[in-house]
Amino acid sequence: MVIDDKFYVGGARDRQIIRMVRGIRRFHKVRYVPGVFVVTLPLFDDGILEIYELNELRQKVYRDMENSIHIVGAAPSRVQAIRLVRDIIDDIYRKTGDVDVKGFFDAEV
Repeated sequence: MVIDDKFYVGGARDRQIIRMVRGIRRFHKVRYVPGVFVVTLPLFDDGILEIYELNELRQKVYRDMENSIHIVGAAPSRVQAIRLVRDIIDDIYRKTGDVDVKGFFDAEV
């Protein structure tokens, strides 16, 4: 898993942000990380952004493609993750005048 340098966080307080990032980084060392929803670039080249509950990525299909999982944001609930996706797209459009999300994140990776 790659955590992007332009990592976005939605609907979380400082303490929650620290816990979410720590949970993502220690993902393979702990059994369960509660309350973390991650926003990724599309894993199957279909769509703009995808939302996964972090523990869902423990399934074999995702473990096999671990190197291609590109995390661009995190939120403490699915509703906040949906809002975060909207905020990311709005921010990219304001900065570039386009909604090329993959190009925006790949530009510096």
